[in-house]
Amino acid sequence: MHHKAPAYHVPILGSAVSKHLVTDPNGTYIDATLGGGGHAERVLERLGEFGKLIGIDRDPSAIEVATNRLSAFAGRVCVVRAPFWNLRRILADQGIASIAGILFDLGVSSHQIDNADRGFSFQRDGPLDMRMGPDAKCTARDVVNSYSQQDLTRIIKIYGEERAATRIARAICDNRPLARTGDLARVIARHSWGPQKRKTLARVFQALRIEINDELTHLEDALQTAVDLLQPGGRVGVLSYHGLEHRAVKRVFERGTRDCIGPVDLPVCACDRHPVLTVPTRRPLRPDAAEIAQNPRARSAAFRVAQRLDISAQTWVCHRGTRL
Repeated sequence: MHHKAPAYHVPILGSAVSKHLVTDPNGTYIDATLGGGGHAERVLERLGEFGKLIGIDRDPSAIEVATNRLSAFAGRVCVVRAPFWNLRRILADQGIASIAGILFDLGVSSHQIDNADRGFSFQRDGPLDMRMGPDAKCTARDVVNSYSQQDLTRIIKIYGEERAATRIARAICDNRPLARTGDLARVIARHSWGPQKRKTLARVFQALRIEINDELTHLEDALQTAVDLLQPGGRVGVLSYHGLEHRAVKRVFERGTRDCIGPVDLPVCACDRHPVLTVPTRRPLRPDAAEIAQNPRARSAAFRVAQRLDISAQTWVCHRGTRL
């Protein structure tokens, strides 16, 4: 039985994201993870008549939905199907050298989760797929049925931060072949105990999704590319949802706000480097209780924003050769 996917939901922290992202109403903005176009719509509503937005997504279904949703802004919006780590090439193709702002929403959309045929949810029985786009290197079925126990343990431990990774990986291997999300969920559930069972299911499915879609492989490089492309005063905003994403965003922002990246034991700074970023909000913005009640999936979201200073882009290398 297939579950019909609902329409794309209201974007998480929609008003706050557009408010903190837009500093130049007539600038060019990027939504690097377009999804259903909810955040892009909020940004476009804040832009002036010369403001433009480029929306990027690797999911053909999302591209179709977002294109329809943003049709009222025809002439000021361009939609591109590609992964966000192709950002520099996409802008070069558009003849754009710098941007006024860029948004990354790193979560899986409700549309993807609620569509059983996409295979993202352990609560809906469907094929073991989990691809965010046709460019993904493999499916979840490929991973659970062909990876060695050692490799499964590695990705569940690293990408899922799951303590029982070894036990679960062994159980998956012992119960092959697995074809559907329900099959996998039952195996995981049988080897998980106590109140953490649901969290374990979520962690394992998260780990598989990250592996299949290369979600973290390119993230820091893409964020750094975004910083490099910002015009002075431009902003990069990131919605992240779990510890691995939170830490990646913080690392990039912290590097951009530091004035020295050389060895700490040197008496004088050898970098000759200045900060290129400032952080307008001291702490990440999070959904309030009302938004979480409306959309429980928003509860783990954190929005961080950084602003580009009037400093030329610099490499993250100290003159002494120490790389951060």
